[in-house]
This record gives sequence, C-alpha cells and structure tokens, in this order.
Amino acid sequence: MKNNKYNIMIIGNKNGECRQFQVSGKLIISATAGLALLLTFFVTMAMVNVEWNSSKYQEELSALTKEHEKLKMANEAYLKASIDMENKLRSFDEKTIKLAQYVGLEPSGLEVDGIGGPEILENELNQYLRYDLGLMDKRAGQLEERFDELDTAFKAQTERLDATPSILPARGWISSGYKYRTDPFTKKRSFHSGIDISCPEGTPIYAPADGVVIKRGYSGGFGKMLEINHGENMKTRYGHLSEFNVSKGSRVKRGDLIGYVGSTGRSTAPHLHYEIHQDDKQINPMKYIIREAKTF
Repeated sequence: MKNNKYNIMIIGNKNGECRQFQVSGKLIISATAGLALLLTFFVTMAMVNVEWNSSKYQEELSALTKEHEKLKMANEAYLKASIDMENKLRSFDEKTIKLAQYVGLEPSGLEVDGIGGPEILENELNQYLRYDLGLMDKRAGQLEERFDELDTAFKAQTERLDATPSILPARGWISSGYKYRTDPFTKKRSFHSGIDISCPEGTPIYAPADGVVIKRGYSGGFGKMLEINHGENMKTRYGHLSEFNVSKGSRVKRGDLIGYVGSTGRSTAPHLHYEIHQDDKQINPMKYIIREAKTF
C-alpha cells in the first residue's frame, strides 16, 4: 500500500501564525479506526448497561406485582372474614334480645350500638371502616355483658322453677280434689284445701320442688305430716304419712324421697293429702302440676 502523506496546516486567528504538520495516511487510518473502536465500545457498554437495568427493573416490577396480588387476596379474605364476623355478631345480638324477652328482661335496657349493615359496602371508604376492629371488639364486649345478664337471669329463673312444685309427689290417682265436698267424718259440706292421692300404704313420696323441711311430726288430723318451704313465700304440706325419710332442716331437691304414704291421723284409707300455700293462702295444687309430670 502506498503510504501517502498529508500536510495539516494550523493558522492562528490572532497573530496569523501558521503551523504545518505532515501526517502519513497510515496514521490517519489507524487513528480513525481506534476512535471508531473506542466509540463502538462505549456504545456497546451503554447498551449493555441499559439492558441490564431494564432486566432488573422488570424483575422488581414482577416481584411487586406478585406482592400486590398477594396483598389484594389477603385484603379480600380479611374483608370477607370481617363481614362474616359482623353477621355472626348481629345474629347473636338478635338471639340475645329474644332470650332477654323470654326471661322477662327489658330489651331496651340491653340495646347496643350497631356497627353497620348492608349499606356498609356502599362505597370504598366504608370498606376500609371494616378494618377497624375496635368496632367489632366493642360489639363483642357489649354482647358479653348481655350474656352475663342473661346468665344471671336464667339462673334466677332456673332457681325459681326448681323451687316451684310441678309434679305429683306420689304415684296414684286423685280421689278428692281442691273443692267443696261432703266430709267423710262429719258428713257436712266443707272445703277440701288440697288434693288426696290414693295409693297403697308405703308408696314413696317425692319432693315436688327444691326446698327446706320446716315441719316434721304428728299434727292432729294430718297425722304424720311434713311441711317444706320452697322460698318466695311458697310452702307444701304432706299429711297422713306412715314414715319420714327426712329430718327437720333438711334441704331437698325435686325428686328426693321424703317419706311414705300411710293412713295416720284423720284418714279412712291410705292416701297422701297434699297442699300448696302461697303467701299463707291455700292454692289448688293442680295449677302447678305440669301435665307431662302428673305421674312419674
């Protein structure tokens, strides 16, 4: 290859001085090639850097997208759980009101603030309100208080029912009711203040309700007699017994064996004379006897 030479002249713009250089063609070609290679290197590096950054960005974006989807699913699950919980609380609320009415408590005295309703989903803002667990915690606390009141009321009601005579104290048939009748001894019309349950001598007598034995012994025409105080000014009396199975002061439960049928006192045949007194007034025992429990 012919090595051409080129003159390069540089002229100053101030003093007009002129300088001249002679450069070979090979040097110019080598310099141009080197510059081109250097430029290509920088461009390539720039492209590699851009591609690497882009790939990293895509990975981060993909990871964020997946995390967003997980959070979205978790939020939806939480929202559904909160809705289910609120529905359960509302259901419990309605049931406690019914139970309160059943035991005689005033529903108005047990009212609690609501925490929403179907309209809670009307807008996005209300959806976020569900995330305030303080509202549900408040409702749960109020329901707990209501259950405590109901529990107390039910216990009182149960104790009252347990102390209410509701079964016939002996198995037999009613030979004389709570009514006027001809006295078998005087043959005169008189009021019979209880019921007579005819049954064989020795038939077991059971307490018709919870209470305390306040009398036990022989009492004139009643013969061997028991009297039980059931509280609330209610007492029951059992006459003509053959034997006792409890002592004065004994605490009895409904269904406990308290004695045996006999014919002591003013009696023409074995039977149990049974009376109920409320506020020192005689009451028809049949009004307190549950139909399903008249015999046992």
